[in-house]
Amino acid sequence: MAPLPKPQASTVRAIYAAYEAAAESWDSLGISVGEANAECDRQLWYSFRWASPLEKHHGRQLRLFETGNIEEDRLVDDLRRIGVDVYGQQDRIRLVGSHVRGKCDGKVTGLPEAPKTEHLLEFKSSNEKGMKEIIKHGCQKAKPLHFGQCQLGMHAFGLSRCLYLVSCKNDDTLYAERITYDAEFTLRLLARLDRIINTPEPPSRVSDNPDIPPCLFCKHRSACHDGAWPRVTCRSCIHSTPETCGDAHWSCARWAKPLSFDEQKVACEAHLFIPSLVPGEQVDVNEESETITYRLRNGETWVDGEGKS
Repeated sequence: MAPLPKPQASTVRAIYAAYEAAAESWDSLGISVGEANAECDRQLWYSFRWASPLEKHHGRQLRLFETGNIEEDRLVDDLRRIGVDVYGQQDRIRLVGSHVRGKCDGKVTGLPEAPKTEHLLEFKSSNEKGMKEIIKHGCQKAKPLHFGQCQLGMHAFGLSRCLYLVSCKNDDTLYAERITYDAEFTLRLLARLDRIINTPEPPSRVSDNPDIPPCLFCKHRSACHDGAWPRVTCRSCIHSTPETCGDAHWSCARWAKPLSFDEQKVACEAHLFIPSLVPGEQVDVNEESETITYRLRNGETWVDGEGKS
């Protein structure tokens, strides 16, 4: 028999609960630059279309996120202590009609390796195992998401170099890498993101096996592999379209109008699921009544739009 876990102290539970009570969950307006170089196109499409429920983080995770923010401030102080000029913190990154979004950790000049060259600044922290991989293989191989984020940031601000500065959570080891802007890589990534944003149906899975990475820990596993129903929002509706001109604008073909962020989250009575998101097979459509009929996985017939006024 495995040993029973020790009960968690009431003080610790209370601290974690306080973090959870103060936490806010929100939908992203677009694809985060920090996720843009993910392996799976469908993962990015599901995130963009708000297919899965909002994630709820445990108090320990929320506290860890705050620790990351504190470490960023410390790294800024470290750079300024050696005479590096740090500025432009939290400047916005907006690409592909602002559907690809993020903020940079800053920009710097006066690095000892290249005093006159302006660099994008990207801070990260890592555990000891991850740090060893970064030191051994470099950012591009060890952390492809970070590499994509650095490239998109340099592209957005017209910079040719990025300082990738990582601190180890275990022993405070620091790792610095000067990453060079790769135009071919970045343009290919932007073309991929543009395709994902503008495709009306989910792209192919990266794997049909949900029990191995990257599917194993994907937040969209239930919707992608297990037949979970998607959220009812404008972004899961066949009538909505992301517009590539403007600031992350969306429009509705059913009502011939632009959609505000709040409207997208609520949806309307004319909502019809994108057929590929329904856990079943489409068998009929009635344009006059604005309904779509499906045969679900359990054999039942379901009519999307039935009973709506």
